[in-house]
Amino acid sequence: MVFTKLQEDQLRWVKTLNLLAQQSGIHSILVMQSHPETMEVIFANDQPVYKAGDRGPKSVQVGCHKLYCEQVVNTQQELLVMDASIDPQWQGNEDWVKFGLGTYLGFPLFYGDQVVGTVCALHDKPYDFYQGDPAAYEQLTKLKQQLEQAMFGD
Repeated sequence: MVFTKLQEDQLRWVKTLNLLAQQSGIHSILVMQSHPETMEVIFANDQPVYKAGDRGPKSVQVGCHKLYCEQVVNTQQELLVMDASIDPQWQGNEDWVKFGLGTYLGFPLFYGDQVVGTVCALHDKPYDFYQGDPAAYEQLTKLKQQLEQAMFGD
């Protein structure tokens, strides 16, 4: 329900994600919704791994490792993982183990004071999110703000 206003303008958001991915060279840029036991892809740039509607199991499910986005939701803070292959906390992460996407930058999406999801970027090798003009970090921060404003209908 919180994401309904965003989904009304799906083409705009997917186009924005595609442009950002193309300009930055980042593999995957996603908008995710948090559910009690899963994280759901709401929007994704055009790439072969993630599609709208895909769900990843959270660590509350037996045998599941914590998802990057789950950590963002739980802490209500951005998360940067430079290389899951050498980070003991993230070596079992589904995105790394299944898809080889071990670099992650994610931001919480707030609806009021509640985190309802994330906007995030995943890459298959170490990536400097602070490099470039504008840097991917800045572009993702701006996208986060645009998404939050759109959820409120502003």
